[in-house]
Amino acid sequence: MTSSEASPPAPLERFDPSRNHFERLGLAPAVALDREALESAYLERSRRVHPDRFVTADAATQRLAMEHAAAVNEAYQVLRSPLRRAEYLVKLGGIDLDSSDAGTGAPKPTQAFLIEMIERREGLEAATEAGLEALEDLADELADEREAIVDAAVKALESGEVAKAAEALVHARYLARLADEIENAKESAA
Repeated sequence: MTSSEASPPAPLERFDPSRNHFERLGLAPAVALDREALESAYLERSRRVHPDRFVTADAATQRLAMEHAAAVNEAYQVLRSPLRRAEYLVKLGGIDLDSSDAGTGAPKPTQAFLIEMIERREGLEAATEAGLEALEDLADELADEREAIVDAAVKALESGEVAKAAEALVHARYLARLADEIENAKESAA
């Protein structure tokens, strides 16, 4: 083999779908991740399993490379977002925010919170009638509140309070839906 020829890729390990995103990238589970360490781990793993390295391999190995690459990409996408990382850590802590299961699913918002959300939607209607500037003010206010709620979820996770973090993240999801409604109203008003 000449120095200009690439060496064959190392064989791929068997794909284990039970590995979590942190394990998949070789990182310790943490609320706060060093961005450079995350990037480095992602790039190293991505290079190792990239399907282009296995184009001459048999079909089973090519499929395995695609599974690994997809899992590495998904892990990176989740872990690079502080919000998605917090939601994932809550899931690892035993609470699935995408489930309505009474035991392990997302916590139910309080009646007071749900009434507040109804009132906020009425406020959105009033802001829509008032015009674009009112909608922009409402969007800014909501963004600040949502950021504070996500910060509270992160602090709860840092102190090991998974249930408290889950409650905050459920509230953040409600506010995200309201933010989407505000954006739609802004587009209609423009």
